[in-house]
Amino acid sequence: MNVRLALPLLLAATLSACVTSKDVSKLDPVFYGSTLRSAEDYVACVGAAWKGLGTEFEKRAIHGGYELIVDGAMGAESVLSASTYRKKTDVRLSSRLPKRAQPLGEAANLCL
Repeated sequence: MNVRLALPLLLAATLSACVTSKDVSKLDPVFYGSTLRSAEDYVACVGAAWKGLGTEFEKRAIHGGYELIVDGAMGAESVLSASTYRKKTDVRLSSRLPKRAQPLGEAANLCL
């Protein structure tokens, strides 16, 4: 293969593999809902459930709430955001791989 062609292809493949949590959050949600629980309480419940499933995640503070980010081999795989406004917490789970996120969504639903 020509080196001039191989180098740009390799660079493009490397850059496309870096999916951020913002990229995943822009996708259609696989689960959404709302609860009267605070974002902190809700995320604590979901975090405990996800740990029970053996899922590793990172908790990040966002405006009015928190995000739980599940990383995969190519960057962020799933993002659950919970933000509280006027004593109501809106929840949204987005994922690059909706079928793999189904157990995560079920756990998130049980915490509502």
